[in-house]
Amino acid sequence: MAAKKQVIKETVGARIRSLRIASNLTQDEFAHKLGVSRSAIAQWETDRAGQIRDNMERIAKVLNTSMAYLVSGESGSLQGDELAMMNLYRSCTSEDRQILLRTAKRLAR
Repeated sequence: MAAKKQVIKETVGARIRSLRIASNLTQDEFAHKLGVSRSAIAQWETDRAGQIRDNMERIAKVLNTSMAYLVSGESGSLQGDELAMMNLYRSCTSEDRQILLRTAKRLAR
C-alpha cells in the first residue's frame, strides 16, 4: 500500500519561518542569501504580500525543501521536528554527529 502524503495545516509563511529557523538562519542571513531585504522576509513569514511567488524556487532551494511543501505543506518525507533535527544534524561536526547518534539510540530504547 502506498504511503499517503501528509499535509501540514499551517501557512506558507509559517512553513518558511519554521524551515529558516531549523536551518539556523536569521532573517538577515536568509535575506542576504536570497538577495532581498530583511523586511521582505518578515512580510513573507507573516503572510503579508510581497514578491513571494517570484521567489518561491529560490526560497525552496535555500531552505532545502520543495516548492510543493512550501505552497501546500505536502510532503512525503521529513517535516516539522524531524526536518529540524535533520538540519541540526547536518550542521554538526562529524564528532558531534556521533554523539547525537549514540544519544538517539540510547533514548530510543
